[in-house]
Amino acid sequence: MKKQFMLGLVGAILGIITAIFVILSATSSDQTLSGVQAALFSSMGLMGAAIANKETRFAGWMLLLSAVFITLSAPVAGTLNLLFLYMPTVVILGITAILCFMEPEKEMADPE
Repeated sequence: MKKQFMLGLVGAILGIITAIFVILSATSSDQTLSGVQAALFSSMGLMGAAIANKETRFAGWMLLLSAVFITLSAPVAGTLNLLFLYMPTVVILGITAILCFMEPEKEMADPE
């Protein structure tokens, strides 16, 4: 297992746990919506982590977009306090995306 997979897995699971906490402790429908969005984008990060061993660049884009969209889902609730809850997930997914982009590309074997 590569470090991109392990870090992505940790970040995505942390994001899903945080999103469930936000959904269960929500006091308004906007906070619930923010939690649902964070859970969906964390699951996208989980899918990115799952393919990090084979499709490293594509996984990097998935992880990076997941981190960006989780960050953008916090202001939906009208408060930036949720951003502090989501920040560990965003940082871990962002670092994992950078590690995916730093991975050297494999040369495709010529079928001839």
